[in-house]
Parts: sequence; structure tokens; C-alpha cells
Amino acid sequence: MTNNQGWTPARIYNVYRIAIACALLLLHYAPDTPLIGKHSPTLFQATLFVYLGLSLASATLDFRRQRRAFPGWAQPTALISDLIMLTLVVHAQGGLAGGLAVLLLVTVAAGNILLQGRLGFLIAALATLSAMFEQFYFSIQEQFDSPFLLTESGLLGIAFFMVSLIIQQIAQRLEQSEQIARSQRVAIERLEALNQQIVQRMRTGVMVFDDQYRILMSNHSANNLFDSPMLGKRLSQSLISRHERWQDNPMLPLASLRVSEQSPNLSPRFAKLDTGHENLTLLFLEDTSRVAQEAQQLNLASLGRLSATLAHEIRNPLSAINHATELLLDGEPTEEDRHLLSIIRNHVTRVNGIIHDVLDLSRRGKGNAERFALSTVLRPVFDNWSMKSPPPSIELTCGNEVEVRFDPNQLTQILDNLISNALKHGGDGIRIILSCGIHSRTGLPWLRVSDNGKGISADAALHLFEPFYTTASDGNGLGLYLCRELCQANQATLDLEDTETGASFVITFAHPHRQFQ
Repeated sequence: MTNNQGWTPARIYNVYRIAIACALLLLHYAPDTPLIGKHSPTLFQATLFVYLGLSLASATLDFRRQRRAFPGWAQPTALISDLIMLTLVVHAQGGLAGGLAVLLLVTVAAGNILLQGRLGFLIAALATLSAMFEQFYFSIQEQFDSPFLLTESGLLGIAFFMVSLIIQQIAQRLEQSEQIARSQRVAIERLEALNQQIVQRMRTGVMVFDDQYRILMSNHSANNLFDSPMLGKRLSQSLISRHERWQDNPMLPLASLRVSEQSPNLSPRFAKLDTGHENLTLLFLEDTSRVAQEAQQLNLASLGRLSATLAHEIRNPLSAINHATELLLDGEPTEEDRHLLSIIRNHVTRVNGIIHDVLDLSRRGKGNAERFALSTVLRPVFDNWSMKSPPPSIELTCGNEVEVRFDPNQLTQILDNLISNALKHGGDGIRIILSCGIHSRTGLPWLRVSDNGKGISADAALHLFEPFYTTASDGNGLGLYLCRELCQANQATLDLEDTETGASFVITFAHPHRQFQ
């Protein structure tokens, strides 16, 4: 229970009772000559002390019983006792003319707030009867000419009933307003919970910040992109500069960025959030790699339909050409004819290989990334290549402590392709080294496939990962392109390192704790 919820009307009225009793006693005792209660000091003092004691006892019980309700008779009894005590105080002051009868009006108003309905009107009726009886008794006591001149008490009674009627009308309207507010609050809470669930489940990072670039809200995806909760933090300088650029020209496309060394490339988008009393801004952070993957999936679907048709149309004439060359070789061709037929067969094989790779690329399904120790994939790859005849010179230097999140089958395919390329283009006496580790600054795992072969020229390195680019006469140029595509599908990168001798390819994996979406 909060402080505001603790101050109920009943508790406020209890505090009022204590304050009135103390104020009346102070006005009676503080001056040399009492300002009030001079008509009957003994009755005045005794009544106020009893009234103060009852008020203190009621307030103490009320504040101690925060969760348990009082019996139904407790509140009416307290109000009736207030009427009796205040009537005695009015009498001790000198009757209705003494000016303290207004205290009865407050009790009537409080009674209609706390009780309402017929009980509230009962308090007004009892207060009217108390005022009339006090005026009648006071007239007899003072030996007035006629004790039945009850004009003042009658007018006061009318005021009591009018106050009761007005207070009850106000209380009813307040209760209706509270019911409407409660129903609206339930609807707002449901809508807020729904919006919260939608925002938190969005793949796009969403943040809300104010004019001071202080982040007021951040969803789960945004926290994952920054690898830490962003609520209450200040926006990074790179995002602030892009926001200022967006304010100058909202139609200008913004450059992508990386919010941390471990985060992917992000595309920021801003939008105004008009709340009516605050100047807030929405920030959307879209993972460009995920967008690229979705676009790639669409391209691959289109490529699959096209390549399936082309493969059928091309392989039929290729089979006929290949069959014709075999028939010509069965005869007695000259050496020159054998050479020409060999060229034809090699190119037929090459075209078949291109068709096969294109079909594999288009049929590649969604990866099944999982977390595992890198050595569990490297060891089988190393053993498979070591069993070939003659076995190539491959060295494996990778511990069991390096973990990655990747599709194991796709990683095996990438390694086989890189090793095959090194053996094919590295020359005689080539030695391949498979090593792995964790970057000291970023904490990201890496895997290196290096060799001591002929290396790659600077011109070839510029186009190395482009599809259909090859320096070999019998290559199709899709191997490294496919390797990079597989890496990007697993949110990793494949790069060619600058080395003095040989070639070195490095795969930098995403953080193993990061969940792919």
C-alpha cells in the first residue's frame, strides 16, 4: 500500500478530529482569559478531553488495521459519538450563538462521505435533532421568554440536509468516475501489456530517448545488440550524429553502423513519438545482415526455379555432346582429334560442375546453428583428409576451449572447400595449418586456414569472393562465394588475410552466447 492509498477519507477525518480537539483546548488554555468555553468551563474541558481520547484511540486502531476492515457498526457509532460530544461543546460555548455549531456541519459532511445513502441522512437528522434539543435546553436553562423559538436550529437543520444531499451527489459521481477509471485502467493495462509483448518480441531493436539522448525504453533485441541493458543510459555518439543528420533532412538515408565490436551492421531509422507533453524519439535498429539473409533467401528461391529449368535444358545437349565425344574416341582418331575431343570433354565436365554448384546453392536450406566446441568439427575434417591417399600435409592446432555457434554441416563444407582450394592451387609440398582462438579485444572466436603455397595475387584478391570468378582453367568460381554465403547465413565473416607467404583465410564467428533470430 502506498502513502496515497493509505490516506483514506476515514483516516483524514480521524486526523481532523484530533486537530480540532487540540485546537479548541489550545484556545481555551493558552490565553490568560479563555477565548472559548467560558460559559461552562468544566463541561467544555471534560468533553474535549474525552473527545480527544476517543479520537486518538480511533486513529490508532485505524492505522494499525491496514488490511482488516472494521465492523459495520463501528463507523456510525463513531459519528454519533462525535455529534454528542460536539453538541456538548456547543452547549458549553454558550449555545448556537457561540459559533461552534459549524463543527456539526463538518461531521454531517464526513458522515455522508463515509456512510452514504440512508445512513448519511440519518447523521443529518441526528445532527438536526441535537441542534434543536441544544437550543431548546439552552433556552430553558437561560430562562428565555419562549424555549420554542427554534429558528436558528431549524435553519441549521436545513443546511445539514442540503449538505448531505450535495455530498451524496458528489460521492455518487466520484464513485461512477472511479468505476470508469478502473475499467479504463484495466483496458489500458491490457493494451500496455500487449504493446510490451509485441515490442519485446520484435526482431528489430527499438529504443525511445528524450531531448537529452537519455534512453527511456529499450526492448530485448536492442539490449542484445548492445550486449547490455540500455535503459537509463545515454545514446552513443555515432547514433547522436545520425539523429542530428536525420533532423536536418529526414528523407536522407543514414549510413549503417556497428554499435560495438561484436554487433552486426545496423541500419538506424528514427521517428517522432508525440506524447503531447514530451518530445521523444523512436529509434529502430535493423540488423542488415538479417535483411540481407532474407533477401538472399528470396533470390535463392528465384534462382532455384530458374536453375532447375536451365539445368534440365542444358544437361540434355551436354549429355549428347559428351556421348558423341565418347563415340568419336572409340574409333581411330588422330592425335590432334584426341586433343580436341579432350578439350570438349573437359569443358562439358566444367559446365556440368557449374550447373551442379548452382543447383546446390539454390537448394541450400536454412542453417541449423547450434553451439559446440570447434574441435568437435575440426577433428573429423582432419581425420577424413588424413585418410586420403596420398595424405596431404595438414596440421591441427586448436584446443577444446573454443566454442562457436554455427551449422556443423555447413562449417564442414566450408573447411573442405578451403582445404581443397589450398591443395589445388598451392603447388607441390604445400602444408596446411588449421588453427583457432578467441580475439583478446572482442571476445569473438576465430578459425584460420592457412598454407605456405603460392599465395594469391593482389588483383585476384579483389575479386576472390565474386561468383564465377576463377583463375583456374577448370574452375567455376563458385566455391569461395558459396563459403562466404554460408558464413553470412550463420552471422560470421570469411576474410582473406594479408600474409607474406601462402594464403590465409579467417572465419570470425558470432559470439557463442548470442541467439540467432
